[in-house]
Amino acid sequence: MDNQGYLTIKDLMNYHYCNRLIYFENVLRIPQATTIKEYKGRELHQSFTEKSKRNKIVKEFPKLPKKYNLQLQSPEINFRTILDCLIIDKQKNQAFPIEYKDAKKPEKIYNTFKIQLFAESLLVKEQLNYDVPAAFIKFEQTGDLVKLEVTDSELGQVKETIKQINLIIDTEAMPEPTEFVKRCKDCCYWKICKRA
Repeated sequence: MDNQGYLTIKDLMNYHYCNRLIYFENVLRIPQATTIKEYKGRELHQSFTEKSKRNKIVKEFPKLPKKYNLQLQSPEINFRTILDCLIIDKQKNQAFPIEYKDAKKPEKIYNTFKIQLFAESLLVKEQLNYDVPAAFIKFEQTGDLVKLEVTDSELGQVKETIKQINLIIDTEAMPEPTEFVKRCKDCCYWKICKRA
């Protein structure tokens, strides 16, 4: 699978954090540093795969087959992702993405978690032709499983965001910075940008 040039979940997260991250990474091609947390997360995903093959992750679907590390991409919208896990109900033509997080369940589910699951749901629907009524997040440190309803409205918002990211890259125009100035001071592009 040729992944060159495809947008990813990371691009969606960057766009929602600050539009300019898209410009620096995808237009100027100045990569962000990989964090220790990201490296650790990759290691823990393998552990999740092994554990969940032996257990029922979602009790309401005890016998449905699961696919792990499923790569999906859409040339039409220029987007790709790798799903941690996908539960498939062929009889009902439904599928349910599951994201693994090595974290405690927060009081409120972060928007970044939702964006990731809705983007995965969009590709499952468009590339595999399954209905995706819901998606799940498994929080390892507390053992919680959170269910998120997936609607056409949310899928439409993700598709529109991907369209806006592609537009920034295609036009090569630097967008406005985030309105949250504190984010700029922690940014690896701060010295280049200086909120110009």
